[in-house]
Amino acid sequence: MFTSSPFSVLSVLTALTLTTALAVPLTSSTAPFQADVPAGWAQRAYPNDLPGILVIAPGTPPPVVLQLFYAPYKSAGNDAKALAEFIGGVEGSMIGDGRGTVKRLSTRSVTVGGVKGTQREYDLTVKANGVTVHTNIWYGVSARNLLSFQATSAKQATQTQKGALGKMLSSIKFK
Repeated sequence: MFTSSPFSVLSVLTALTLTTALAVPLTSSTAPFQADVPAGWAQRAYPNDLPGILVIAPGTPPPVVLQLFYAPYKSAGNDAKALAEFIGGVEGSMIGDGRGTVKRLSTRSVTVGGVKGTQREYDLTVKANGVTVHTNIWYGVSARNLLSFQATSAKQATQTQKGALGKMLSSIKFK
């Protein structure tokens, strides 16, 4: 039988905080960047052989998922237009053929690893079950890639888990 004492609760909370506070490098050597992500989070290849990495917080369902996506891109001289089209495509995919709704909460310019980009926050609601998740995405165009670095968090995510994207973005170094 589990008994709750202040010491055991404090130990569990400390362990959980350390798990999400310590940073480890991405294990992918094919990514065109390096980044530090929370220790204890699973790192997986993007599904369907797409170029990217998923970093998943422990838990079922996971309270936070980081998605680091990159698509080969060769600049034709109008990166602002390419970025706008890329953002439009990602936002369109979030709707999922009408299966969800997207509410944009904020937009701001943010430079990550020397690459200027746009960061947007959204609330996404799935129409079938009414579940809403919070998504924060940084979009950018590097010399060789279109980039989107995203955190999707559920209601049960802790503040430390929700802050994982910002910490990761501050550690990005492009190869």
